[in-house]
Amino acid sequence: MRKNQRIVVTGASGFIGSALRAELAKRKRRVVVASSRLSNRSGFFKILRPGDTVVHLACSTIPATSEQNPQKDAQDNIVGTLNLLAACRHKKVAKFIFASSGGTVYGDRGQHRARESDPTEPQNAHGAMKLAIEKYIGVYGSRGLASAILRISNPYGRKAVDAKTQGAVDIFLKKGLANESIEIWGDGKIVRDYVHIDDVIAFFVHAIEHKNVRGVYNVGTGIGTSLNTLLKLIARATKKKLRVRYRPSRGLDVAYNVLDIRKARAAGWRPRYTLLRGIRESYRKNYQTAK
Repeated sequence: MRKNQRIVVTGASGFIGSALRAELAKRKRRVVVASSRLSNRSGFFKILRPGDTVVHLACSTIPATSEQNPQKDAQDNIVGTLNLLAACRHKKVAKFIFASSGGTVYGDRGQHRARESDPTEPQNAHGAMKLAIEKYIGVYGSRGLASAILRISNPYGRKAVDAKTQGAVDIFLKKGLANESIEIWGDGKIVRDYVHIDDVIAFFVHAIEHKNVRGVYNVGTGIGTSLNTLLKLIARATKKKLRVRYRPSRGLDVAYNVLDIRKARAAGWRPRYTLLRGIRESYRKNYQTAK
């Protein structure tokens, strides 16, 4: 892409959005922040210009809140994204990049690493919403809109953690350092694919800068880690004894969710962080240097 080409980002104040803006600023890219109010259809028509690259990160929900009110979830995020897509097509943007959810769109794949070509059978409202948006992006793709869909696993490395935050790594790390009890629903054997935010941002930048990066890509590490192992790694990285409380399983969580990332590797990207290294970096950057 051209150095002076505009990159329009929705959800720019969120976890991924903030990190992406910081990286693009380092690269001296022209970033335009779009309002996260996806209902503002006319606003998108005013903001967008021909040739823009649009990175769509805005989302009003996390899995828990999607489940609480799926009707509002669909109105805010699916209908809102349709407003954005209509403006993108009308303005003839160069590329549309969407942050989807590798942790929810696949559903239960057993002990199988999920590939982009696997069936998508989400088991919660959040996954259904993300998948619906993917399908609509495909519709607009058939009408000439170039796109890349990034199915992100479980990103971590947040600078701040609050009550609404999702993400076991960041929540466990903060609670462990504060000597607070960490609650585990079930026996701690649930397996997830945890990916450092810097690696996620590296793929977004790669997708922005390379026209041939199109279609659906898993963005993770390809390595599964149980909650019990995660707790051990956090204790090792921080040299803290963690207080852990096991509670009865909620029966809602897929036992195993790990992404196959061979397609992303073939496109020229690969994760740099092991989980232990990523936890240490997050601890150093977000806690030790903040003192």
